[in-house]
Amino acid sequence: MADTTRLAGAVSSPHRAGAAPVGPAPERQTRIHAALERIANPERVYPVTVGAGIAAWLAFAAVAKLVPNTVDLPMAAEGSIDETTGFVVVVALAIAAAWAAVWALGTARGPARAWAVRHLTHDAKWVLGAGIWLLFWEFSTAKTSLLAPPYFDAPQQILTSLWQERGILAESLGASLLLLAVGFAVGLIAGLITGVTIGWFQAANYWVHPILIFIGPVPSLAWVPIVFVLFPSTYAGAVFMIALSVWFPITVLTRAGILSVPRSYYDVAQTLGARGWFLVARVSLPAALPSIFTGAFMALSAAFVSLTVAENFGVNAGLGWYLTYMKGFGNYPGLYAGIVVLVVVCGAALTLLFRVRNYVLRWEKELTRW
Repeated sequence: MADTTRLAGAVSSPHRAGAAPVGPAPERQTRIHAALERIANPERVYPVTVGAGIAAWLAFAAVAKLVPNTVDLPMAAEGSIDETTGFVVVVALAIAAAWAAVWALGTARGPARAWAVRHLTHDAKWVLGAGIWLLFWEFSTAKTSLLAPPYFDAPQQILTSLWQERGILAESLGASLLLLAVGFAVGLIAGLITGVTIGWFQAANYWVHPILIFIGPVPSLAWVPIVFVLFPSTYAGAVFMIALSVWFPITVLTRAGILSVPRSYYDVAQTLGARGWFLVARVSLPAALPSIFTGAFMALSAAFVSLTVAENFGVNAGLGWYLTYMKGFGNYPGLYAGIVVLVVVCGAALTLLFRVRNYVLRWEKELTRW
């Protein structure tokens, strides 16, 4: 509390009698903001959490290497587990050693201390949670069969499938990314055009918005019979299904963003001579960008759902097709390997969208937290 009072006093009267200026105003404000941020959100290292995270990864390595596998494992599963256990142990020990090195940097003095403290503060619980989860996973599958095979597989089996199926997984991933990019781009453009039109023109809003309310929420799977009739190829139908799932949230949030722009923005622009589409392109759309990005996050999640559905209806490529193919043959390690790749791709796509959003909307930094 005392630190906050002193900082507030420095902000209100930086040139008190007998006090010298501490630097240019922007630099001084940056330092004051950083100090206030440290007071509001202090970086604290909890040694118990960090030590428990290292111990969890060491325990996982010990269980994987030293505890014998259960006799209930099928022969094929036992072979794949033995083949990959050495690699898993090395990775677990490397993670524990790296985390111990970061901990050591956090207790020492030097330029790397701030970096280490930041990671120890924000990542320690994730490291601990991942170690405990992998320890439970290994013990309940490979060591005890508490989770009975073949529906539940050990981590080593999934790693083996990832390596053995890397070729077909890479091809499926490329096909899915291409289909997703095309469908998302078509839906994004269509959604922006529709949202701006019904948000800007009252007549378009009167006629289109009721139709949007009834048609938009219909799941993409319900359009499959119509897709087979209207589109010349299954690939074009898959693009339509993905684009439709993207179009609805983009349209709704773009319209909401356009309608929520304050009237004063238009008054100022019109006073300076702005007219027509200039108001749309330079006033409405920039002001509606936060809402549009919210729709883009919703649309990306819906696009992944439609992607896996579309790839099961005639598109003989992609991760959705791969999952169905592996399930048909009862190859559950391969099925889980495909799910792992799909999860990684979804996370990477959302992270990239967050980065784009933060860059485009850098002017509203500190106003909205994501």
